[in-house]
Amino acid sequence: MIIDALNRYYKILVQEPDKDVPLQGYCKASVSFALNLSPDGEILDIIDLRRSSKGNKLIPIEMEVPEQVKRSSGIAPNLMCDNSTYVLGIDAKGNRERAIEAFMAFRELHKRVLEEVNSDPGVKALLQFLDKWEPKKTSSHPKLSNYLEDLCTGGNIVFKLDGETGYIHQYSAVRNAWEKYCSGSEDEIISQCLVTGKMGPIARLHQSIKGVKDAQSSGASLISFNLEAFKSYGKDQSYNAPVSKSAAFAYTTILNYMLNNPKQRIQIGDATTIFWAECIGGIYEDLMMELFSPTYENNDKDEKRQDNFMRHDSVTVQLVRDILIRIREGKQISDAMTNINPDVRFYVLGLSPNASRISIRFWHADRFGVFVERIGQHYRDMEIVRHDKEPEFIPVYRILNETVPKKGKEKKIPPLFGGAVMRSILMGTCYPQTLYTSMLLRIRADQYVNYVRAAVIKACLLRNARIQGNKEKEVILTMSLNEQNTNTAYRLGRLFALLEKAQQDANPNLNTTIKDRYFGSASATPRAVFPILLRLVQYHIAKSDYGFVVDKKIEDIMDGLDGFPSYLNLEEQGLFVLGYYHQRHALYQKN
Repeated sequence: MIIDALNRYYKILVQEPDKDVPLQGYCKASVSFALNLSPDGEILDIIDLRRSSKGNKLIPIEMEVPEQVKRSSGIAPNLMCDNSTYVLGIDAKGNRERAIEAFMAFRELHKRVLEEVNSDPGVKALLQFLDKWEPKKTSSHPKLSNYLEDLCTGGNIVFKLDGETGYIHQYSAVRNAWEKYCSGSEDEIISQCLVTGKMGPIARLHQSIKGVKDAQSSGASLISFNLEAFKSYGKDQSYNAPVSKSAAFAYTTILNYMLNNPKQRIQIGDATTIFWAECIGGIYEDLMMELFSPTYENNDKDEKRQDNFMRHDSVTVQLVRDILIRIREGKQISDAMTNINPDVRFYVLGLSPNASRISIRFWHADRFGVFVERIGQHYRDMEIVRHDKEPEFIPVYRILNETVPKKGKEKKIPPLFGGAVMRSILMGTCYPQTLYTSMLLRIRADQYVNYVRAAVIKACLLRNARIQGNKEKEVILTMSLNEQNTNTAYRLGRLFALLEKAQQDANPNLNTTIKDRYFGSASATPRAVFPILLRLVQYHIAKSDYGFVVDKKIEDIMDGLDGFPSYLNLEEQGLFVLGYYHQRHALYQKN
């Protein structure tokens, strides 16, 4: 299903000239240098194609070149674009014999492929260069000496004919020769493709997938059989799961395209997540990106929007905002989604690193309108009172970041966590219990309740109540302070906030409050803590000029309590947190 959907999407995008998706037989490669050749094959100079990035670091450019082989071991040259070991016969590791073998293989490949087009001026110059070049003279060549160190770093090199525009591999004669060579292999295995169902040549190896965070920089495999244990019926490599060369090229090419496109790629925990609509045009991907991470104005320098999320134009931002507001108000979203077809098939795929392989973390396929409704419901469940500087709609990455220690050297989100949260959002199911318990543990460890943590606690409890059909619980889980809520745990949370306020009023310059010492135990074992705090608060009320105000509020809450329970279960601890957060916000809210 996944490979089939990717294959169909490739066929859609290849029809759009502005998408720059390579045709079969070609791929995108990072290119650092070009050898500028004279008509008789002499190196006139080296063209440095690298460009400056942040920190003045030079990075290669992306260029469409003849499809490159997947190397594991041995010598396997590429046409017209390869590293210095193959192009010049030099090796930074000092393995001269292997470098010469690689250069010889590179030369023989070009002679085979370009045999029938050797009259082309660019091809002629290239073949003459390969015939005359002596790898042992590389270090003494006047045009190469200044670039030797950079050339040996592994960057790809292409060829250019002096005085001509473009590069030799882009010439029509070269492309025709390459395509004829690719289609004329005699050792191909013909079988039925598991993706298309058609008979055709089967790919022995599939191209590497690049761009998955923390995977091998050289690329990793989504489908591969590289050990004896993975083989069956004596079949080798990917012949165990036959996928035609055209389908293998299509799915790997489109995966690499999306992973390199920031408009279709986000990071959710350890999962590099890509998404696409099965139609022409990019409006659906833009809307989904904005839905995953709504734009907001944030003046807090410590909480920056993640770099891997794209900022969108004001029209897209406003459209998504209108959709989410309509969902929050319980209105139909069709009026806001003008020129948007809610029935378009949409896909979300999460990829995670696994050594030299890539694992599927999650996969969801449905109508675009269904995804919009479910994401909107997620934001509706998360809605809670906030300060003006806080985002109205909390991005997923901020939720995940709150589950790990703030002061740790590295925020390491558990591998399966992001996928589980995304699954609950995109499928409209209960949030994972680990999200709820992790948030409670972090609150107890940090003795701190912020906007995101309170919103997650409220969303988990609310969604559980709705899915279980518990209308009574669903009603009491409100966005802001609910003074009519008689739940004991909720009222205890409110009471703790008032006790803290009384202490702060009596001692304005305190660096720590009762929250820093008692919050965790008060939310779990209130009978052991609240009698102590109630005795202490009498001193604070007597000392404060306006202590009678807090005293009256404490009295109102105590009237609704029938003693202190010995312990609170996990659900009640969440209600305690909500009561505390609501009451704190109400105390400091501007009238």
